[in-house]
Parts: sequence; C-alpha cells; structure tokens
Amino acid sequence: MSPALTVDFPSVLADPTSWAAVALGCGAYLFYRGFGLLARQRLISNTPRSTVRGAALGLVELCGKAVGPYTLISPLAALECLYYRAVAWKNEGPGWTRVAEETLCTPLFLDDTTGRLLVDPRGAEFDLAAAFSHEYADSALSSEFIPAYIAEFLHRHGISGEKQLKLEEYCILPGDTLFVLGTLQENDRNSTNALRRAGAGFVSQAAADLQCRGMLESFGTASRDSPSREMGPTTNPPAEFSLQPETALMKGSPDDPFFISWCGRREVALTLSWQAFLYLWCGPVLILAGLWLMLRSLRGQ
Repeated sequence: MSPALTVDFPSVLADPTSWAAVALGCGAYLFYRGFGLLARQRLISNTPRSTVRGAALGLVELCGKAVGPYTLISPLAALECLYYRAVAWKNEGPGWTRVAEETLCTPLFLDDTTGRLLVDPRGAEFDLAAAFSHEYADSALSSEFIPAYIAEFLHRHGISGEKQLKLEEYCILPGDTLFVLGTLQENDRNSTNALRRAGAGFVSQAAADLQCRGMLESFGTASRDSPSREMGPTTNPPAEFSLQPETALMKGSPDDPFFISWCGRREVALTLSWQAFLYLWCGPVLILAGLWLMLRSLRGQ
C-alpha cells in the first residue's frame, strides 16, 4: 500500500513559485474577462433605443411600464407583483450558503404607450432593487415575530432555525419602469414549439389565483402581520394581452446580452466600462507580479 499523500501547506504558502503561479493565473483570467466586459459594453452602447411599435427584429433596447393580465403575491414582501425571486441563505461556517430559491412569473409585458410586447425573462440578468431583505438570528426563527406567510415559505423549502438566516426578494410590480435589452424574435405560428417557447415558464391564471388564495390565508382575516388589507390578484381583460404574439423579447444566442433592469443602458454601460477598466489594468499588474516572483525564485535557486 502506498503511503498517504501529505501536503505541507506552510511550505507551499512560503514558496514564491506558488504565489507566482496564482498571480499569473488570476492575471490572465482578469485580462481575458476584461476584454469580454469591454466587448459587451460596446455592444450595449451601440444598440439603439427603440419603441415597441418601431422595434425591428434583433438586438433592441426598450423602456416601458411592466403590465400583465394577472398578478401574484410575493411570499416574503407580500407585494402584488408580476415577477418575484425569493432567496434564502444560511450562515454555515465561513460564509453564506444559498439553501432555497423560488421564482414565479406571470405573462410579463412592456408597455411604452406605442404598444405592448411580451418579455420572456428566462435567461435574463436582472438588476432589481431588493423588495425584501432581512437577517434572522438563530433564536428569532423560532419566535412568534416571524409572520405566518414567511414561516410558510420556510416550511415549504424545509428550512429550520438551526442557523442564522438571511432572506431576500426581488420583484417586478405592475407599473414599474423597466429597461430591457434583449433580442426581439419572431414566433412562427405554424410551429407549436416556438409558441410554447414564448409562453413557457409563465404561471397560468388558475395557478396564480391559487397562489394568491394561499397567501391570503397566511395573512389571516384581520391583518397581514404588517403588509396588507384585503388583497387579491389583479386581473385585466384577457383581450388586452396576447399570449401567443407574433414577436417576443427574449434571450438570443448565448453571447447576446439580455438585461432586465431598473436602470437604463447608460448606467449598465458605465458599470461594465469601469469593471472592464479595472480588470484590464489589474490583470497585467498581476501577470507582471507573477513573472517577477518567478524570476526571483529562479535566481535564488
């Protein structure tokens, strides 16, 4: 039997060659990543702003109000919404670990007064402000201060109060102004798969009604532990919305950007610009530091 392999970590950490390899690897990655961010920033900056009525097939940026035929009630903030993403994190050791994630979306349309366009949010990068963010200590999770609807969310995902918990939720509410950068694609009405793609992933009206009833039962009859009074799903005339549209805004090819954000193209492009600048400068610095450490190690041998 071969002897067990042991690693002398103090010696490895003290070896300049190890640090040189780390610096070279990180520097090369940051430099490569910086070029990718710069290319995306230029693509976003060169994408023209359009209206729903005047949008052409391909990559477009649109701005409008979020609307839809019916709504949900978010499980943490208890807000009437068209989309929510609820996330639970546990503090298990050195950092936070995601232990649950729940996302639901009703048919989401963008209305800019020139028309309405269905947005298929699958594959999108979201930049939304947190509608709910709270940390609970170990003892608080078993106390009576947890609202019933939040306790129901924890129970649904099998989360106990053994560890420190952090809950976050991001929502799109009816009437929210959204900036969407994505690919406008045509749906072939003769292709069942294409039509399913435009509507897939959306919660049906019957399922949304059931979800809202369950949330309302959690609120109780008197009050909602804080958030609401008599609340139910908003339903608009179905004729105003087409769930099988001729075109829809969605994710294009894997390399195409797809953002749904509360901030516009200028803010997104500015963020990408300084990130690319940082990576393109830090990458070469780390590479030079790695080469210097490597040369120093070779001269010392």
